[in-house]
Amino acid sequence: MVPSWRPCWASPLGCLLVLLACGADEPSGSIVFKLGTVLQETFSAQCPGTIAMHLGHKLATDRLNEGIGHGEGGHVTELFVKDAQGSRHRIFFNYTRYEASCDEGEHSAQVERAIGDGAHFLLGNTHFAFTESAIANNAQRLVHYCCPDTDELFDLDYKYVYGVAGSVKKDTHQALTAMALDGSIRRLFVYYTEDFRYATVTCTAAIEHTTSMLSQLNPDFKIVSVMKYSSQNVTSAANFFDSVVAEEAVRAEADAVVGCDGQDAGIQTAKAFARRKYYLKALFLTWAPLHSGFVSSVGGPEAANHILTVAHWHPIARGLADTFFGTPVEYAAAFEKEHGFQPDQLHAVASATVLSLAWAIQAAFERCTFVKPSMDAASLLFDPNAIECVDSLGAPLPQKPIGYDLVLKSLAAQSVTTFFGKIEFNRFRRNIAARPLIIQVQSGVNQVVLPVEQASKKIIMPVPRPVSSEESSLIGVLEVDTFIAVVVIVVVAALLLLAAALLLVSHRRMRRQHADRVKSLLVILPEHLQVINLPVHLMDGSWESGKAMLRNSLVALEPLSEVMRAKMAGDSNDPSNTGKNPLHHLMSLGGGTPKRQVSISSPETFSLGWRSSGTTIDNDVEAVYPQDLEHHKPSITQLSNRGSQSPCAIHPSIQIDSMSAHRDVSHLGRACEKQPQQASEGNAISCSQVLDLVWCSKNLQHPSVVPVTGIVWSLPGTSSNMAVLVTECQELGTLTSVMDNHTMELDFVKQVEVAKDLASALAYLHAQDDPQVGQALPYRLSGVMLNKHCRAKLRVPLTALHGTQGSSQKAPKQEHAMPGMTRGVDQHELADAYQFGLGVACMLTAERSSASQTAASGNAIGMQQMVEGCALARTQFHELQFTRGPGMAQLLRECCALDARKRPCFTQICKRLEDAELEMIRVAQQAACQHSHSAPQLHLHNKQSADKLLYELFPAKVAEALKNGQFPDPEPYPCVSLFFSDIVGYTDICSKLATQHVMDMLHRLYSRFDDLATERGLFKVETIGDAYMCAGNLRHPQPDTHAALMADFAFGCCAAANEEPVCLSRPDMGFIHIRVGIHTGPVTGAVVGTLNRRFCLFGDCVNVASRMESTSTKDHVQCSAAFKELLQQQWPEAASLAEPQEAKLIKGKGIMHTFYLYPPQKAHAAIDASNPPSGPGLQAPPLSSPFLKDAIEGW
Repeated sequence: MVPSWRPCWASPLGCLLVLLACGADEPSGSIVFKLGTVLQETFSAQCPGTIAMHLGHKLATDRLNEGIGHGEGGHVTELFVKDAQGSRHRIFFNYTRYEASCDEGEHSAQVERAIGDGAHFLLGNTHFAFTESAIANNAQRLVHYCCPDTDELFDLDYKYVYGVAGSVKKDTHQALTAMALDGSIRRLFVYYTEDFRYATVTCTAAIEHTTSMLSQLNPDFKIVSVMKYSSQNVTSAANFFDSVVAEEAVRAEADAVVGCDGQDAGIQTAKAFARRKYYLKALFLTWAPLHSGFVSSVGGPEAANHILTVAHWHPIARGLADTFFGTPVEYAAAFEKEHGFQPDQLHAVASATVLSLAWAIQAAFERCTFVKPSMDAASLLFDPNAIECVDSLGAPLPQKPIGYDLVLKSLAAQSVTTFFGKIEFNRFRRNIAARPLIIQVQSGVNQVVLPVEQASKKIIMPVPRPVSSEESSLIGVLEVDTFIAVVVIVVVAALLLLAAALLLVSHRRMRRQHADRVKSLLVILPEHLQVINLPVHLMDGSWESGKAMLRNSLVALEPLSEVMRAKMAGDSNDPSNTGKNPLHHLMSLGGGTPKRQVSISSPETFSLGWRSSGTTIDNDVEAVYPQDLEHHKPSITQLSNRGSQSPCAIHPSIQIDSMSAHRDVSHLGRACEKQPQQASEGNAISCSQVLDLVWCSKNLQHPSVVPVTGIVWSLPGTSSNMAVLVTECQELGTLTSVMDNHTMELDFVKQVEVAKDLASALAYLHAQDDPQVGQALPYRLSGVMLNKHCRAKLRVPLTALHGTQGSSQKAPKQEHAMPGMTRGVDQHELADAYQFGLGVACMLTAERSSASQTAASGNAIGMQQMVEGCALARTQFHELQFTRGPGMAQLLRECCALDARKRPCFTQICKRLEDAELEMIRVAQQAACQHSHSAPQLHLHNKQSADKLLYELFPAKVAEALKNGQFPDPEPYPCVSLFFSDIVGYTDICSKLATQHVMDMLHRLYSRFDDLATERGLFKVETIGDAYMCAGNLRHPQPDTHAALMADFAFGCCAAANEEPVCLSRPDMGFIHIRVGIHTGPVTGAVVGTLNRRFCLFGDCVNVASRMESTSTKDHVQCSAAFKELLQQQWPEAASLAEPQEAKLIKGKGIMHTFYLYPPQKAHAAIDASNPPSGPGLQAPPLSSPFLKDAIEGW
């Protein structure tokens, strides 16, 4: 067949434009590019789609040449080539189609003819892509493909071959993934023809995707049968798609089918399954459902419904548009207006190919200037002298570019969104942004269902099972209405029965769930504890806490003696206790108890088994007057003779014991006789009540309250009927033990912090409404713990939580509130205020209470020894005034008032402690100054030596915090200079020298480094082996000099190292050589760890400085660009000699530019890396800069 060509212009105006463009007198401002394509005009089963490609090309070129575009809504109507000077040249396309049959040889000849005719660009024919691409690539002509079945072509990496459509290998992936994720589809049947390349590639990729990926996503989803055939198989069998394809699907019991073939094959397959009435949950067919007559061909909407297919474009797809054609709907309207029918994906992708090429030409010459005011396309594309171009910075290109290469680069970099979809090419020049659309026939109309962002309808998967008309009116054997009535009756009856059952068991279930929840959270099994030491029963009847590890945390083990012996307290001889809540009789560290009872600090008290709080307590001491104290003076004398000799234990018993007129001390003996029998009778409260108490205690969250972790019912090694409370471990133990330990000094600052912590905790506890807290503070502060920072924490006794044990009646509030009170104060809070005053007064005067001890050693204590209306001794009160100030003394006097109505609440106590703190500090400093004049000089010298060592190891702010027993907070330093050095060949030196010689070398070297650092006010951070780390602008403020000081320090270190022999007894080993790295930037300093504490620096600056050292060379100082820039400001002489190095790959930072620094006195050539000095290296520079001299002399 003789090929022919014909220009495709749509109107007389188009022909006129071509004649003007191609004539000898071509008008200025327009350029005509020749497009060629080889496509047959008649339909061929072996080469389908060529007509559609041609019509798509023709529509795009016609509208571009006529300047139509979309023309509405701001869309462009014409495309221009605009150069750097702003000159515009209209783009025209001379589109020519060369006729050829579906024969490869004939097609190749026509391609060569098109190139010979001067076609600038080719629009490819997919059916002969491999031979066509080879010819075009050899001729250096761009061939732009539109259609989707050329996957392997782009693997050849031809420079001149581009493709707009995406890979067809993923056309079925979305549909298959939806089938696999559905769960009900498990058996897949695949068939495809081997005659149609697209069909073969698509179904082969579907099989691979299913077996390799989807089978892992859903192991039940698998391919049960695969059938491939040719056109000969189809013609040899009658009704091939019914008798062979559909029959195989039925035989394999497939519930989903994927078919890859042409239009007629898809229609026959759909008709075969509809005729057999075989239920498929999914049916996927290529090409056929996209045909406009598909629904009518297969027998109507019912037969075609829910069939899936794939398309690379659809008119109703959402989210797509461009400035020329507009949206897919607008493109479809333009195509239908031109050709009289709706376009399909081949028409759209062919038009998008022309549009992509036009935009690439338009963008190719934006940085170029046309030498001639008018030129033809051949000159523009192939004449190197026709254009002059610059780079992105405006500099002329070193070589004159070829216009054709600029078009290729523009196309390769293209990233645009068109009505067809996004176009973006990968390195193989294949569009990787195109995404296939999954189409489903719904109610006889094709709808986009995947991907979701472009979908017009939701995918229906799986296909609903068809229901016959007879079956639709029956459900089983019942009519639909009857069935619904029966179901409603059964459901209502079941709901009523369920509601009744829930009402019967809800209360018990809720109680059980609460108990189980509390038990699971609180009860700790003994095997979960790694016991370090068990609790110890002391001689005075109290217990010393044990320690254990629980889940890698240190915890304390505190025996709950008040719980074990609660029932004994319930059997007290006091008739007023009969019938009361057993919890009311629990005895603990200052727990709440019945009023008007006696607190006795005596051996009899300890024999009862309680802690140091005594048998009974009335810390309220309400309505006590001096005449009552005088009346009962003999009993006071008797009890005080048996009391503790500690002044802090005597004063409370003076006040409290004087109120025991209605009791005889002889009853204590009877109570002691009953103790063994009563203790063995068991606990007065149940385990669940104990758990409720522990739960309430655990919910008390305050920084100064000891956190409770849980409870152990029975700990091996302790009494079997004693529970053990597990709490957070407080490292220093009880405050009482610290006060009694004369080897541990609790200075004034820590004492004030303890008082403030304790007042804050008690204010929090007595502000609680649920649980309402009873008396929580034990006698002599024995329940107060100290952590490792000397901060006080209160262990709340379980007996103080009486508000949680079913008592809805709140404790009585103090009606006569003191001035400044904002709320009512209950009796328990006032009792705690009394114990607080006694305990804090004892703590503040513990070392100066000899006068109180003298007064207490007599047989009687007169009222003249006590402050009027207060339980404080006069000597103790006067000492508080002298050493702690009148404010603190008056506060403690009010707390210890005998009349409870005169005591302040803890909210007032906290405020008054804050207000009195400055006065206390001033008074304590004056007292300390007077006391210091008589202190031994040796103590002062030792303290000064210790402080000096501390300030050498840490910056001043950190050292102050550590001296005060506080853990210092991290400190940011916005700009410091860091120095790192190590010894060259250190490993080899260690292998040759004995250990003592290595240590001697390091000592000599680091001593000189330390002297240099001290002279310049630098801070030595640490040394690790042969590494030395130093920082500037850290210990002392050096904002304007630290870079200069650090550079001078580095020069001095290099010189000092070169002057030190490696070994004094081995001269042959020469001198020490080091390499140095310096950097500047922000860091954060912090003290890490609790053992062998050290000050560390953290931040990216530390890492960079270390990298500067590790990448430096022998006897050289390497710095970063940031340091060199700062050095330029602080020491210009040294910065001017900085030698830039080649860019280096720094680990963790990438490419960095570094510099070698040299002393100003050295000539640059003297420090050549290729000719290193044989003797000592860098010498310490003279301080040529007056500014640097002044900076160093200042230190």
